[in-house]
Amino acid sequence: MPLAVHGTSVSGTLTLAPELARLARPNDTVFVYARAVDGPPLPLAGMRRQVKDLPLQFNLDDSMATWSSAKVSGFAKVRVLARVSKSGDGQVRAGDLIGESAAVAPGTQGLQLEISSVADRQP
Repeated sequence: MPLAVHGTSVSGTLTLAPELARLARPNDTVFVYARAVDGPPLPLAGMRRQVKDLPLQFNLDDSMATWSSAKVSGFAKVRVLARVSKSGDGQVRAGDLIGESAAVAPGTQGLQLEISSVADRQP
């Protein structure tokens, strides 16, 4: 179970479900980002890696803020999302592999996030 303490980050481990491994190439882009539950739709913090880096230890914190007026520590609850992107760009596309955490408080450590489904369309 994840440990929640007051803080400015969310950390844990990202994995790819074994049944989806055949759909991903080692050089496909992996995006991991935090988004506010009750806030703007843009990511608060994020990182970019590749499938070959999985499993991945991540730490999304205020120093990684994608815009200065909204940070992980500024919201009571965030969700961590992850996506394997075939195109390498920031837009979700049909066929991308995705995963999403439950809502967690900033300061949560030890979150276990799995990319376990396939996007069937763009949001």
